[in-house]
Amino acid sequence: MVFFPAINYPHVRKVKESWVLGSQNQMDESPAAYNYRVLIVDDDFSHAEMVREFLTVSGFGVVDYAENVAQLWKYLEKPDYDIILLDYRLPDGTGLEVLEQVKEHQINIPVVMVTGQGSERVAVQAIQRGASDYLIKSGDYLITLPSLIRKTVNAHQLQISVQRSLVQIRYQAMLLSHVRDAIVVWDESGKIGYWNPSAAAIFGWSEAERVGLSVSDTYLNEFTPPISVPEGDSDLGQHIVRRGTRKDGKRVYISSQVTALRDPESGGRMIGFMDVSHDITARVEAEQALRSSEARYRAIVEDYQTELISRFKPNGTLTFVNEVFCRYFGKTRSELIGLNFLFYVPESERERLIQHLLAINPDRPAASLEHQLNLPGEGLRWWQRTDRAIFGDDDRVMEFQSVGRDITIRKQLEAQLQNVQSHLINAARLATIGEVASGVAHQIYNPLTTIIADAQILKRSLPEGHAGSESAEAIEQAGWRLQKVVQRLMDFSRPPSETLSIVSLNDTIQHALSLVSMQIEASGIRLAVILSDERLQVNGNQQQLENLWINLLLLANDACLKGQGQLIRVTSRRERNSQLAVEISDDGKPIMPEKISSIFEPDFANSDSGRGTGMELSVCREIVRQHNGQITAESQAGRDTIFRITLPGEV
Repeated sequence: MVFFPAINYPHVRKVKESWVLGSQNQMDESPAAYNYRVLIVDDDFSHAEMVREFLTVSGFGVVDYAENVAQLWKYLEKPDYDIILLDYRLPDGTGLEVLEQVKEHQINIPVVMVTGQGSERVAVQAIQRGASDYLIKSGDYLITLPSLIRKTVNAHQLQISVQRSLVQIRYQAMLLSHVRDAIVVWDESGKIGYWNPSAAAIFGWSEAERVGLSVSDTYLNEFTPPISVPEGDSDLGQHIVRRGTRKDGKRVYISSQVTALRDPESGGRMIGFMDVSHDITARVEAEQALRSSEARYRAIVEDYQTELISRFKPNGTLTFVNEVFCRYFGKTRSELIGLNFLFYVPESERERLIQHLLAINPDRPAASLEHQLNLPGEGLRWWQRTDRAIFGDDDRVMEFQSVGRDITIRKQLEAQLQNVQSHLINAARLATIGEVASGVAHQIYNPLTTIIADAQILKRSLPEGHAGSESAEAIEQAGWRLQKVVQRLMDFSRPPSETLSIVSLNDTIQHALSLVSMQIEASGIRLAVILSDERLQVNGNQQQLENLWINLLLLANDACLKGQGQLIRVTSRRERNSQLAVEISDDGKPIMPEKISSIFEPDFANSDSGRGTGMELSVCREIVRQHNGQITAESQAGRDTIFRITLPGEV
């Protein structure tokens, strides 16, 4: 045992005075009346002495100190301590290792892990390994230490008391092991502590399969209605018939009552509950056999939790709806019964639904249909229904029984899948067109060279001032222009490269315009191109940038055609922060305000923005992102729609 010299630590006095003068309420709860024995395990002698002196003046009986793990085990040869204050870091091990060893040696002493550095991970590991609490050496933590020790020791003693009581209860229950009623006992924490043989016989689960599990998850809520514990001052719960399911899937009916268990040695403190259940399955099944088929049918329908079940007359008047049907339409049963179910069916769908019902006959008594309906507050929804006719003796339809479910999400996914397939087909078609265009361009390129060369020879062979010289010049210039277009077409159809290089921003715009300007102007739309005179260079992929401008120009053309636009404007400039800005604007169909925030997100099913098919702007955003730039969109009714692209410039 280590003896501490009588040292007066100023910081201990300060904490003591703060605790005594400023925390009177905590003094009232101090453990002076408890002769607790505390073992401090800490390699910091001065800190351990400070804690020991503080706990001593706080009323603790014995405070011992171990400076390493080896000394700890010497103290624990007689484990008569009430609590251990364990430091996380020790010279010959860690606090977590000590917790594992304490558990292995079955030493039943509460341990509080103490550390100078807070770590959520260490705290979780400490609790998982059996620590009762976790404390950080920060601030005036000593002030809270006495109350923490008292709380931890009291909780541990309470746990021991409960365990002893459960042992006693189990012993008493063993005396009742031959009782025909099922007896289930659980403690205040909700853990099953006893499951007698009759419970195993009635419910099908053995004691080993249930003891130690949550009573709420495996017992109370497994019945209809759920088993409830006594409330208020009453020690007895309701005596009521409940329905449950055995392990083998068979239904069981019990008559049960829960009783609160109290410990007379601790003033009648509640320590758990006991449920005694009598098996009345045979009696209940006999009673059920006497009920009408309609009542059984209603019970089955009402227990169906996912399908919407209804019955209606041939004229459409509802005569029965289940609870799921009521929740779906947001109405009570009384509000729905007597209503014509066609009320929720759109006019465009009613005739098709009526013909579907008229086609049901004794040879084809059931049929399925998918249709839309108007759901209050939700709008149009898709519905899949299966209708079965109930015929009278004369084969006339007396009533229809319908089972329906909402398939709106499935329909939306199908529409998206169809749109994706359409995009894939279109992409494949465009790829084929690109290959064909590349081949055609190659076929045109060589004859063009011949035409240009022949025009040059013709021009040189004609005498000066000859009338044919001007035509020869025109043929040569037209050939050069066409050759440039063919070259751009071959470059554009070439597989894209991933390499980046310093390229002229204006050149990429001009190349894109050379490919699409004729298409735009042929639509009757004017192009206004104002490019900066400065040398605008970016570190980028020329083909990708050309694709970007082509996409945006074609989208602007699409918007002008849909919105009677007349002008597409393209500008480029250098910003003050060395960023290069390109704006492509049009006066065509504006983007709806609710779409502007998601205009760059791929939209396969609802491409109603008025620009493209729903994927082009997503591709544009990805190209800009790969070039470390930004793309934004502005659109208001009565004003131009502007797409602004900023890219980092290169000097």
